Amino acid sequence: MRRIIPIVLAVLGLCSQALATKAPLYEIQVLVFANHLRKLDGHEHWNQEKLSPIAGFKKALSPSSSLPPGSHLAIAQSILSHHRHYTILAARSWVQNMVPLRTTKAIQIKSRTDGRLKGVIRVFRWHLIHVAVDLHYTPSDALKNTGSSDTTYQLWESRPVALRRTNYFDHPKFGVLVRVVPYVGPVGSGP
Repeated sequence: MRRIIPIVLAVLGLCSQALATKAPLYEIQVLVFANHLRKLDGHEHWNQEKLSPIAGFKKALSPSSSLPPGSHLAIAQSILSHHRHYTILAARSWVQNMVPLRTTKAIQIKSRTDGRLKGVIRVFRWHLIHVAVDLHYTPSDALKNTGSSDTTYQLWESRPVALRRTNYFDHPKFGVLVRVVPYVGPVGSGP
């Protein structure tokens, strides 16, 4: 009996230590850009009547952080912003833990000045790390010519992403670059 008590105490100590460890945090970096190359749309026809509403947009968290200087996506942002065929629509980063889809918070992504882009991104764990994007993009020429958003394109996709890699979500009119990296900075930073 005396031998069992130290063993039980050791096991309880290890279990409490394992429960006390916090879930690892990840930094999410997102860069959204418009593509003005006409030849890339492949003569596809877009049915604008099938736009679905953005689920969770009003309740979504809104990150205020820009991309970390020197990060892969900050470099991509610099390159794309100097190219006449691309326009940066949004560049954001935030820190979060990985939870299942049903408990993850949507992150609001929108263009800060002109309202051409709005939507949400969810990053969650479902066996692997997944990213779900639901974005609506209205080209500036549609806003100028009609004063309304008659031409709006939607990118809705959910898929697993590679950790520490640049993942590309593609649409002929705009694109989304996403990086998910383990967070190593000070704790307490969030969306």
